[in-house]
Amino acid sequence: MISHPYHTLYRKKLQGGFSLSERRRLLTRLKPLLLFFAVFTALFCLFALTLKYTFPFLVGFLLALLAQPLIRWMRGQLHFPGAVASIIATLVVYAVLFGLLFLLGFWLISEISHLVSHISGLSAGAGALTGPLQQLLERLGSSLQDIDADFIRQNQEQLVSIAKNGIGIVSQMLTAVLRFLTSLPTILTMFLVMILSTYFFSKDMESIRRRFTGMFSGKTVGNLKSYSHKGADMSWRYVRSYLLIYFITFLETLAVFAVLGVPYPLVLSIVTGIADLLPVFGPGTIYVPLSVFYALKGDYFRAVTLLVCWLLISAIRQIIEPKIVSSSINIHPLTMLAALYFALVAKNFWVLIYFSALIICYQIFTQSGALPRLFGEEPAAAGSEKMDGDSGKREKNGTLGRAP
Repeated sequence: MISHPYHTLYRKKLQGGFSLSERRRLLTRLKPLLLFFAVFTALFCLFALTLKYTFPFLVGFLLALLAQPLIRWMRGQLHFPGAVASIIATLVVYAVLFGLLFLLGFWLISEISHLVSHISGLSAGAGALTGPLQQLLERLGSSLQDIDADFIRQNQEQLVSIAKNGIGIVSQMLTAVLRFLTSLPTILTMFLVMILSTYFFSKDMESIRRRFTGMFSGKTVGNLKSYSHKGADMSWRYVRSYLLIYFITFLETLAVFAVLGVPYPLVLSIVTGIADLLPVFGPGTIYVPLSVFYALKGDYFRAVTLLVCWLLISAIRQIIEPKIVSSSINIHPLTMLAALYFALVAKNFWVLIYFSALIICYQIFTQSGALPRLFGEEPAAAGSEKMDGDSGKREKNGTLGRAP
């Protein structure tokens, strides 16, 4: 019985550990990976810390990239000067962008206003809603009368703490509103800088490319183009996988609301799909208030069913998210599950972005050959397999002499 070379190598490692050459190969494999991890972490931290300063310029650069085909067409077909083509392309890009945002906002506001008018129209039958609420308040009042005065004195500090927390929440809300109102000039300035940066990037994009590629050799420029194309493709597949997850949440919510007879199921399902972007709570932003609303109306069946459906949808998402995302960018589902778990434990959305970007960049560089794989095949085993294959071919051909 012929033993497989990899099994022989594995037994050798168990018996005598790693040899000097094997340790060198392991260090040769780990050094570029550790360097990649350190450089990526430093660049990501720099990106996250400076995003509030670089955001308008980053968006302007991305929009300028989108406008390049239109600029090239106007310069080639219409013979427009570069500055004129850049101005027109910038205006077209922002007109389309703000037009879509305006139409989406107008549609959402109109639908929400219809929903609010529908809810306010329920005041005609307010007895169905206020009856259970009034009974609840009466029970609460009778329960308060039965509370012993000693209990209140013993828990006075806790009650005062609860009251202080409530006041603190209200003050935080007012502070947030005041901060938003005072930041309006900054927001307007940011949009102005974004528009101007888009124009200048659009006008000087060719010069920027020439100066950037001039710093590297032709081979390095080719590798950078290959990395950028693979990165764009993998990033698009990553975004597409999450769009599919949000669409599944939308369809599940639409089916639940339609079966239960919830008013405006389409609008509420779209809002739920958008709320799925929120970490931790997600669709519960819509399901929990609706459940409370039906519980106050006395419709306990719908209230409980909505809560159960919310838990089921959340569980389904936690199951399918690692599978869909990992299959779209060709990674193991356990890796994506670990990234989601780290983000939930840290309660920080940046952690999910960090690990997702790290995985995507690692896949790009390993597939292009710029980085070795962390768990790749052993070179000795691979070489032994190749020698066995060559020996088998020579035996089949009847040439059992020495290999050339």
